[in-house]
Amino acid sequence: MPSPAPERSGVGCGASRFACNKGASMARLKVEEIYTFPVKGARGARPPSLRVNPVVGVVGDRRFGIKRTPKAGDAWADKIHFRVCMNTPEMAAQTPVYSDGKPDPAWLKQVAVAIGEQDLATLDTKGQFNLVDTDPHKFGPTVSFLNLATVRAIAAETGLAIGPERFRMNIWYEDAPFAELDWASDYPGTREFVVGELRFRVQDACERCQATEANPATGKRDLPVLEAIASVLKKRGYRGSPQRGVFEVMGFLATPLGEETVTRGQEIQLI
Repeated sequence: MPSPAPERSGVGCGASRFACNKGASMARLKVEEIYTFPVKGARGARPPSLRVNPVVGVVGDRRFGIKRTPKAGDAWADKIHFRVCMNTPEMAAQTPVYSDGKPDPAWLKQVAVAIGEQDLATLDTKGQFNLVDTDPHKFGPTVSFLNLATVRAIAAETGLAIGPERFRMNIWYEDAPFAELDWASDYPGTREFVVGELRFRVQDACERCQATEANPATGKRDLPVLEAIASVLKKRGYRGSPQRGVFEVMGFLATPLGEETVTRGQEIQLI
């Protein structure tokens, strides 16, 4: 599996959640980058393509989880029950090593030392579902989308070197800054779009947690990313995410309505 890339340094208004509407989508959008995160909480990889289906979302994404509490059994559980960047910032800098398609035992021992544990137990979903943050059995599988222009806009306005890797999302693209918040302006989402030949329905704005403040190069919390996002969005008239009124929002989640392969350079079009 290819090695992850190093972190890079890093408007408009959605009609339903903003007080104004300044940022129409660009005419032509395309997939700029793709990532998958087989081990929940650890660093991702940049594969040649993503296989996406309506059963799990990105095939192989968040297949494994490192257990943190007894409730992290063999079924989906909330992320607080796993070793993830939100509760264990050191995980952000851990690059998985695999043996026979599973996390290598020697690598798991290295991670245990890094986070101050003796032994680590893992959950293997065996590809039946992904350990995404919302229960896929209840809400359906999701693929995450990140507008790179929004990351740059927040970095520029706050003066913080915020890179897109901090947001751990599957598909990166370029649009007008903050235009994606108009796509995710209701919950459950109703807008549909296509990536190449694959149709998606927007599910929700992506509400962020403290995981974004962990540096993927060092595993240290080093930037007030949540405060930066909230301050910029409030200043620009955002009224909060449609489901819970949260201001710490970056990107959106979408449900795939078919099965296709997603590659860099594919066109993205709203329907």
